[in-house]
Amino acid sequence: MGYPKIYVDAMLLNWGDRLFQEPFRHARAQRLSRAGLRSKAARMREQLARTLRRAPEVMVKITNKASSAQGMGAVRRHLRYISRNGRVELEDQNGDRIVGAQAVRDLARTWQLGGWGIPETSHRREVFNVLLSMPPGTNRQAVRDAARDFAALEFGDGRAYVFAAHDDEAHPHVHLSVQVRGPDGRRLNPRKQDLRRWRERFAEQLREHGVDANATLRRTRGVTQRYPGQGVTHMLARGEIPMYWRAVATEEERQAGWKSHDGIFAAWREVARSMAASPVREDRAMAAGIVDFVRAMPVQQHVSLPELRPQTAPNRGDPAVPERDHRHGGPDSGVER
Repeated sequence: MGYPKIYVDAMLLNWGDRLFQEPFRHARAQRLSRAGLRSKAARMREQLARTLRRAPEVMVKITNKASSAQGMGAVRRHLRYISRNGRVELEDQNGDRIVGAQAVRDLARTWQLGGWGIPETSHRREVFNVLLSMPPGTNRQAVRDAARDFAALEFGDGRAYVFAAHDDEAHPHVHLSVQVRGPDGRRLNPRKQDLRRWRERFAEQLREHGVDANATLRRTRGVTQRYPGQGVTHMLARGEIPMYWRAVATEEERQAGWKSHDGIFAAWREVARSMAASPVREDRAMAAGIVDFVRAMPVQQHVSLPELRPQTAPNRGDPAVPERDHRHGGPDSGVER
């Protein structure tokens, strides 16, 4: 006999949060009804399934951080760049299309003089330039439509923005330029957790448009090497190799990176262990998939995977079962019956 499903759901949320969320200190366990627990556990299973089948990962990042803080001169240059000097259509927050070099100049003038205005020179960031990208082969129209919906959800409070979809590279991608000041004068100040939410929301919108998309942390997937920056990518495309950049990490760097992933391996192990003891056949199949997924990571010597055998339900007082969970907890801690 395995664990009760309510226990499996609670442990899945506990360890799943450690896999898919950045750690937060002093997080209090949520009190969830049975229905709330089932709903959140179902979403967690969907996230696990996407990760195990290696659904394409979205990329969302703020680009041109230095130039975007220098006032209207830099804004004009960026608008010319993303519109290819008027040859690529821009679309604004109202759905209006902007085509042609003169139309782009008119847009820049409107941004400079309208609303709160943008000074010609500034020591503060005036526009955020955001890149939304997917791997080669992704439906380009779906990426554009998802970007439109993403922008409306995140910035549709009257804030001015435009975006352009670029089709001249293998990766379908959209450049989104958003004014820092909103209609109420408050300034955007995205932090790390905001960027994570942007990735998750963009992935959600892609799925709404029929594209299998995921937004997980690199460490969750066992990735220890960051992708090269935009400047490095452009240099490589021109056949130039930056002196400071290496395409392959050394063995010492790889080992050091994997040692820092021990907490992730522990979370994968506990998720697999809990799912293997579930009374639901699909959960047990997913546990086997987790083992295969982790074993496919480049280095496994730091991983102790569970034996996928049916386990008996834990007894109260068993030291292996926590009395109070850190985040969501077992069926007797943080779950309202």
